[in-house]
This record gives sequence, structure tokens and C-alpha cells, in this order.
Amino acid sequence: MQSLQGFFSRHAKEYASSESHIHGKDLDLLISMLALKKNYKALDIGTGPGFVAFEMSEKVAVSVGLDMNEHMLDIAVRKAEDDNKSNVIFVKSDALSMPFPDNVFDIVSCRRVAHHIKDKKRFIEEVWRVLKKGGKFGITDLLKPMGDKRDLFNKFEKARDNSYISSESLDYWFKLLKENAFQVDNFKTFEMKETFQSWLSPLNENSVEGRKAKRILTDNASYFKDVFGYDKESGYFNKSRMVIIARKPE
Repeated sequence: MQSLQGFFSRHAKEYASSESHIHGKDLDLLISMLALKKNYKALDIGTGPGFVAFEMSEKVAVSVGLDMNEHMLDIAVRKAEDDNKSNVIFVKSDALSMPFPDNVFDIVSCRRVAHHIKDKKRFIEEVWRVLKKGGKFGITDLLKPMGDKRDLFNKFEKARDNSYISSESLDYWFKLLKENAFQVDNFKTFEMKETFQSWLSPLNENSVEGRKAKRILTDNASYFKDVFGYDKESGYFNKSRMVIIARKPE
């Protein structure tokens, strides 16, 4: 948890202005697929500077953003005050032990955060606990490449950010949700083309993390070409993301 706090404390301002996070395709899909309603109470887990919480606040009665990082939450609270957002609340808490009663939210979302969570089973159990019956859970995250038998994708990601734990496959998430009695209503996957530098941001190539990640990529160029389409000449590669909407049965 200390590494997670440290990384995002150092780079809170950069994340708050990140075009990928502000305008990412996964954000648009998540909001659309959740089919939000004006009377809903919604919770966004790992809200950071509040991207999802603010988007949901336009369509629901109450939007709660939860995060462990004070620097991120400070940015979110200031934005809420500046924009006079009275239906957005920000709470500091761990996603594995949330300070909410059972069966309170119509919607729970989690965008680009699950790869930082080690105990994913406990996380899903906690989401189930705070969701109302009939409530919906929307999750977006990276997908581990299907052909990555050596688990180098996760090693590559962790070189950039040591708070990163693991990305998982689509089948992993379907299985985990089913084991916890969720019903999957809808899902989408898509690819995003990245360069090494766009992926590395807000770090730079000469940072310790940047050099380490670059070595992993170049030393395994042929493998990464097969796994996620890495083109050594152009520097482009593809990263797969998922959006899953699951429901807690009535």
C-alpha cells in the first residue's frame, strides 16, 4: 500500500491533467453501459482526482468518490468546490474495507484501479456488500494478453509503477464475478495503440523506471511483438482493455 500511495502522491497533478484519463474510451463506455438514473446513489472506487465520480454526478442523485490517496482527493475536492458540485462527496478509505453500510449503492464503479489490488476476491466481496440488490457494478481495467505465458506484460507494467500488482484475463474476471454470485449483463473489450513514451507518462525515459521498462521491452522485442503487437521500428504496441457491467441479483 505504501508504494501505491507514494507513486500517486508524486504524480497526482499529472494524473489530474492526463488526457487519457479525462477523455479515455473506457470512461465513455463505462458511463454509457451503466445506464445511470437520476435517483441513483453511485460509488466510484479508486476515484483519484474524480474523473468517474464527476461524470456520474451529472446523471445521478449522489456520487461518492473513494480513494486512499490524500493528494488525489485534495484535487478532487477543490474541483468540486470550484465547480459548485453539491452532489459529489469524496471519502478517504481502503477499497477492501469501505466505511459504508450494506446494500446502500445502486451503482459501484472501478476504473483502471483493479490492477493495483492484490486481494481481488476480497475486493469483489466488498463491492457486493455495499451494492443494493439489483445494483450494477461497472469495472474497467487492462487485460493481460492471452499469449503471455511468461507473464512479462505484468513485469513490464510493474517496472513503470511498483504499486502495480497484476492485470488479469477476461475469463479470470468472469469467473471471479460468478463465484461471488454476480450476473454479467454486458461487456466490451477494445485495443488502444500506445508508444513507449505515451505509456510511460508521467515518467520520462531517463528515469530509473523508464530505463528498466525499456530494457524489458527491447530485450524481449520478438516476444512482445507476438504478445501485443510491439513494432520495434515505430515503437507502437497495443494494450487491451475491458469494460464489464455485472449485476447483484434481486
